[in-house]
Amino acid sequence: MKKINITKTMSVSAVIVLAACMFVINYLSPYIADDYISLSHKVWGTGRKISGFGDFCRSIYNFYLNWGGRVEGTVCAAIFSYLPPAVFDLFNTLCYMIVTLLIYLICRGDQTDNLPLYLGIHVLLWVFVPDYGQIMFWMCGSANYLWASVWILLLLYFYRRYTISNGTLFAGRAYSIPAFLLGFLAGAAMENMSAGMLVILTLHIAFYYKYKYKIHLPVLASYLGSLLGFAFLVLAPGNSARSKEEIELSVLFKFFVICYYWAMFIGVIGILWLVLNVIIKAVLPHDDRKAACESLLYMCGAAAAAYCMLAAPSSPERTWYIVCVYALTAAGILYSALLPCQTALIRKAAGLAASGAMVLLLVSMADTMYASYEISVQTKEREAYIMEQKALGNMNLEVPVITHKYPLRAHHDVLTGLSDLTADADFWINEAAADYFGVDSIVGTAGEVR
Repeated sequence: MKKINITKTMSVSAVIVLAACMFVINYLSPYIADDYISLSHKVWGTGRKISGFGDFCRSIYNFYLNWGGRVEGTVCAAIFSYLPPAVFDLFNTLCYMIVTLLIYLICRGDQTDNLPLYLGIHVLLWVFVPDYGQIMFWMCGSANYLWASVWILLLLYFYRRYTISNGTLFAGRAYSIPAFLLGFLAGAAMENMSAGMLVILTLHIAFYYKYKYKIHLPVLASYLGSLLGFAFLVLAPGNSARSKEEIELSVLFKFFVICYYWAMFIGVIGILWLVLNVIIKAVLPHDDRKAACESLLYMCGAAAAAYCMLAAPSSPERTWYIVCVYALTAAGILYSALLPCQTALIRKAAGLAASGAMVLLLVSMADTMYASYEISVQTKEREAYIMEQKALGNMNLEVPVITHKYPLRAHHDVLTGLSDLTADADFWINEAAADYFGVDSIVGTAGEVR
């Protein structure tokens, strides 16, 4: 009983510490880049301010027609642009904790709670997700990646629980409507996220058929919803318009880039997954290898989420967030399947490894807090200067770009991989910032404000 209480206390403490760290970094991360467009509260594609709910809907409709199908992220960012920044910081932290919890629950399956597994998920996401700050702390980035992944992980958790219950969970027809809606939201979330998810769902249904699970109506409803949601996403008229604005890379070049990214971001997780597969085959009877089969579904989803980017004009590093999530989940499912086979010595070793990784994670988070603090201070000073000069009637401004006084070690802050204001007044971020602050032009320069 004493051991259980200690474990529970450690688990609760870990959750609180991780949530607190994520909130502090969120709080210190200012608006940047696309955020200025959302904060300007203009009807998309026009210079007219949104004056009511009708204008808000018109703005989203214009976005769908002229820029793309990522409506969910756009709506999310637009709503938070009307609220105090601290509200977004709080909810964004909560969203991160929900995402990591869902990954953990999918991995854990029907096993007992395991703290090293939970901590390992946080550590591996921190280490292997590229452009981490763009996904976790940038308002528009979080809305389109972190928030969108909640619907996907919820649906995948539903399928995982369906497997564990041998096809008896959520069997009633009354679940069909919410299952369809969840499927639609997940299918319309993000192109490569949803494509990888569809592969996992399709293979899951084949898995149910192989193991003779009865496929109830809610499963079919969720699958149909995800197909329709994905069609809504990829058939948006704005997708073709947006692709014309991006540099089209050759398919061969993109293939080699994706292979390089796979080795760089997924390589270690892939090796871990292969090692766990070898151990599973060595210690578990053939009839108990359903977990290995489900794990393979997620690795197939990771590959699909990565290589479907061949159809896109380019493959930004932040799109690999979901690839890392799927690959990490695949490895986590195998790790959980091996938990009953762990000896006391292995459990202690896993606990020590998780504790050591947690210490390194907190050190890296502290580094990111300091980097984010520097960004926050400079941004506030710059905004105060802009408003001061605007009050004096100066409408064409030169302001300093954000710099750091020390070399970054963690590279997880919100500015990593994103562009600040540039020396070109016609650069789109400069124009968006000028529109937001209500001045004619803003130019970013090195050194003191002028």
